[in-house]
Amino acid sequence: MRFTAIRRAAAALVAVAATAACTVHSTEVPPLTGPSQLALTLKVTATPDSITQDGGSQASVKVAAIGPDGRPVSGLPIRVDMVVAAPPNGNFGTCNALPGTCVTIVATATSNNFATVNPQSVQIRLVPPGVILPPAGTPTAAFTVTPTPVQMNVPATFDASASTPGANATTLTYGWTFGDGATASGKTVTHAFTTIGTFVVTLTVTNERGLSASTTQSVVVSASAAPTGDFVVSPVPQVAGDPVTFNASGVRPAAGRTIVSYSWNFGDNTGTASGVVVTHVFPLPGTFVTVLTATDDAGQSIVITKSITVTTGVLASFTATAAPSPPNTAHSMNFDGSNSTSTGSASVQTWDWSLGDNTTASGRTVFHTYAAAGTFVVRLTVTDSLGRTATTTQSVTVP
Repeated sequence: MRFTAIRRAAAALVAVAATAACTVHSTEVPPLTGPSQLALTLKVTATPDSITQDGGSQASVKVAAIGPDGRPVSGLPIRVDMVVAAPPNGNFGTCNALPGTCVTIVATATSNNFATVNPQSVQIRLVPPGVILPPAGTPTAAFTVTPTPVQMNVPATFDASASTPGANATTLTYGWTFGDGATASGKTVTHAFTTIGTFVVTLTVTNERGLSASTTQSVVVSASAAPTGDFVVSPVPQVAGDPVTFNASGVRPAAGRTIVSYSWNFGDNTGTASGVVVTHVFPLPGTFVTVLTATDDAGQSIVITKSITVTTGVLASFTATAAPSPPNTAHSMNFDGSNSTSTGSASVQTWDWSLGDNTTASGRTVFHTYAAAGTFVVRLTVTDSLGRTATTTQSVTVP
């Protein structure tokens, strides 16, 4: 049969009287005191775990609800079921059990918040009067840790499957402490260490006869490798007012890791962006330091910086060559601004020259004769069809 009793506390006591039947009694507990948690562990223990059916022997069953921080959870409804071989006799909370069998006490969280929490149970062996149980052996505690090496913020699996309950015992309960304040229960558990260092992990196993054993391992936690790689910028050159694309697909995480965030700062005080591929418009020409921070799921980051030179979209360029003499007079020069360019569909429309001797000229190419040999600073300013300008200068030696 199943017997249901509602508990509104972190723990409840169930007294089992070993007569021809089993009776469950509940203790009164305080009312709700706090909010529910989203993670929960139930632990059920019986003291002792075997009683004689002499009409007076009793076992106390403790049901504990432990939250994700390892502390008791209060205000939690708990259903306690008692499962035996024989059907109920009609008396609420009382059921028949044959000598030599076991009564199983099952605790289940009944709140909707904990629908996925596994029920936990404990067995109480009913011993006929005059029967002596064989002595139980001490259990053996053993566990493995994977993967190795253990890395910070990366879940590690702790497996106690190699533990044994000992002679004349069949079941074990498992308690873990990880050396960083965290605890857990269960044969196989996972835990992520949030700092690097060496932590002493302790496993304690207890069999149904109440005998326990512990073992420890020192777990060295190291920092995981950071992502590597670089980002690319296109198009080239970068032009003020035009979209510029930043692509971080070349940034790779360490083996087994995943990059979870890409944070961009473009250095022009016009905002930030996030994502593997982003676009940005620089409103003004200049040189700007763009910074990418890529972070993986273990909290490791790479910071990449690049200087981005943003132009007006017009490039001024010219060549200066001495004109042959003869037929030209001495100190004559040819200047050619044909290499000046403009981006997109625009084109260079005007070429304005300052020839360094207080003489000016205009046109894609110009011819000029200086009064004497020497070095002159020549400046070319070009303007395209969109009204954008660019200027360049050269020191020109006139023979």
